[in-house]
Amino acid sequence: MKPFYEICYNLIYGVAVADAMGFPVQFYKREQAKKFNITKMEAHYFGKIPAGTWSDDTSLTIALADALCCDDEIDYQKIMHNFYLWISEGKYTPYYKAFDIGRTCFKALLCYKGGTDPLLCGGNSERDNGNGSIMRISPLVLYLQKLFEANAFDNNKAFEIVHNVSRLTHAHPIAFIGCDIYIAVLLKLLNGSEKNAALTEAFEQIKKFVSKNKDFEYAFAQYQRLGDNDFTSLPESEISSKGYVVDTLEAALWCFLTTDSYRDCILKILKLGNDTDTIGSVAGAMAGIYYAGQKDKEIPEEWIKDLQGKDLLDAAIKKLETLVKR
Repeated sequence: MKPFYEICYNLIYGVAVADAMGFPVQFYKREQAKKFNITKMEAHYFGKIPAGTWSDDTSLTIALADALCCDDEIDYQKIMHNFYLWISEGKYTPYYKAFDIGRTCFKALLCYKGGTDPLLCGGNSERDNGNGSIMRISPLVLYLQKLFEANAFDNNKAFEIVHNVSRLTHAHPIAFIGCDIYIAVLLKLLNGSEKNAALTEAFEQIKKFVSKNKDFEYAFAQYQRLGDNDFTSLPESEISSKGYVVDTLEAALWCFLTTDSYRDCILKILKLGNDTDTIGSVAGAMAGIYYAGQKDKEIPEEWIKDLQGKDLLDAAIKKLETLVKR
């Protein structure tokens, strides 16, 4: 495994840089996003939001990272409290103001404010399967690595933890399984697997879990394309980049697996349009970890240079480094 600091740095900056690159073209249709041809940090909303600004994806990622570093036992109340500080006080944001708040996340945080137990706050209907939990869950891989090492997903407790961190905002099995696959891929990358092997091995681990937990069969079936041998051969026209969690994970993995550097992965995402910041955040953690230390393939320095709020990112990295070292 790579050095602790390098892992934590490339995970957090991998998310934030991709988020900031994708935010200016978020919600534009694919044809329009391609015309923009963004290759550097750009301002957004007619210059009102400075270039290099990251959005809710990164804010909630570092809010989770902050909570994971407080105790040996995972504290869902602390995680949800951090999420609430983000929306109510602008904590974990570059300019002390939360923005780009998803509907399902917002409803869950209102429930939390009203006194609902954190694990009962998330939306649990099939309509509540946006990408709001998968976009911020990547730091959990470091907690699971610390707790269970490389074989975390041989333990049902790891699934319980992933599902609980998702259910704070997104409590439907489709969201759970998406987070399972994603964290399993990150864990494989963290422990040195090649990227195509990481997906194959992770998919089989989740499949094994589902075979023993039949309640997840329907949810797992939504991700079947990830298990197909020709997944990476799919044309762009068959890759959706909308906010449905299945689409987000597919698009992130497709861009990651069909490119050879962090830069190329993120630039490919920008051309997909729609939910580019969130797909970028999901892929950015994978590409950040995988290409760490590979000259000309890791996160571009010029993108990092123009990033806002680096003090907040660095604070999250230091806390994560404490987590993995203790």
